[in-house]
Amino acid sequence: MASTTRPATAHGRRTDLGRPFQWLWASTAASNAGDGIARTLLPLLVVAHHPDPAAVAGLTTVNMLPWLLFALPAGVLADRVDRRRIVLGSNLVRGAALLGAALVLATDRPLPLLYALAFLLGIAETLADTAAPAMLPRLVEARHLERANGRLSAAQIVLNEMVGPPVAGLLAGLTAAAALATGGTLYALAALLLLGLAPLARATAENRPATAPEPGPESSPERDSAPAPGPAPTGARDGVLRDIRQGLRFVLGHRTLRLTLAASALYGLVFSATFSMLVLLSERTLRLSETGYGLLLAAGSVGAVAGSWLAPRAADRLPTVRLARWSLAGSGAAYVTLGLVRHPALAALALAANGVFMMGWNIPVLSLRQRLTPEDLQGRVMSVSRLCSWGSMPVGATLGGLLATTLTVPAVFVVCGGVLAVGALLLLAPLRDEPPAPTAPLPPGEPHDGG
Repeated sequence: MASTTRPATAHGRRTDLGRPFQWLWASTAASNAGDGIARTLLPLLVVAHHPDPAAVAGLTTVNMLPWLLFALPAGVLADRVDRRRIVLGSNLVRGAALLGAALVLATDRPLPLLYALAFLLGIAETLADTAAPAMLPRLVEARHLERANGRLSAAQIVLNEMVGPPVAGLLAGLTAAAALATGGTLYALAALLLLGLAPLARATAENRPATAPEPGPESSPERDSAPAPGPAPTGARDGVLRDIRQGLRFVLGHRTLRLTLAASALYGLVFSATFSMLVLLSERTLRLSETGYGLLLAAGSVGAVAGSWLAPRAADRLPTVRLARWSLAGSGAAYVTLGLVRHPALAALALAANGVFMMGWNIPVLSLRQRLTPEDLQGRVMSVSRLCSWGSMPVGATLGGLLATTLTVPAVFVVCGGVLAVGALLLLAPLRDEPPAPTAPLPPGEPHDGG
């Protein structure tokens, strides 16, 4: 039976997540370092050559648009094809795109080419970020999902948000081509590291369960049950649509998944609206240089690293829903603060606090979804999750640009932060708080809930 509670782990005991997880972690670290360079460099290139709020917001819009267009088919693909190969191929595509851009964009940087690069990177990211989390329940036991997600999140934050941005800022001050080539090389390394998971892929591809979990404690048979998935038709278009409908029915029929995904969609809107304007807040309001913008992002990431360490431990002691609800509300308050302050040090503190709250939301909720979802639906449920959180970002980026044009750039943070704080409390209010399960850790190899 799937449960919305997490099996308790022994406090103070070092968790060995196994060699397969180590290969995944190493590949994730390399790809996130590439992400950090690309995501920081592209907005800087747009601002340098096209300094207009609409142009900056448009970059984020086209980069996130593939989540809206391709997230659901990507979930079907992740449930039909070796997920390791999907991530590997996506990293190769991103590496080739950035290495090619280092040559093409060395001198001239027209906006359409920058948008095309952002869109291609977005397509590859959609595939990789749908397949990679769906791999995790096969690599570690259910009771260790919070720890595993926490370590992956820490790698993402350190390399994507702490190391990548200042490196991109420093390289951009020298030559954009060097920054693009560095990002491309890191993606190629990420693909190479995934070869370490080849034996696991062969071992697990032959043994995927085909039944959905029973409703958990927060579920009711009428509202949270879903039909057991049958064998997936291969190749035909109607088979793909059938698989998509099956994943949507499972999510929409489960109250916990449905409401947490609605909250994720709201967070995606707010995050994209604010992040698309952060470079302008840094330049116009805080009066920071390109390097200062990178360091501002890195300062916020310090809090997220702390949050990636704190969240799994907080989940051992606090009800998952309560932790998620108040973390999301706290993130909204941090955005409001960021829009009100004018000193760079205070802005850095607000971003650090937001990082802690962001991990207090992301890690427990992601682990909960992985635990509640059967193996052969992991890709589709993850795709619905990404569609809600990332697919809403093009809309959020556009709204951010409109708000900045109509009001001011700081007003974007105040308005969006207030909406997030109130929305989090309202959306998650119907879910019951469940204390951590008082059961002892399961011995290795014993079947566990949710997977």
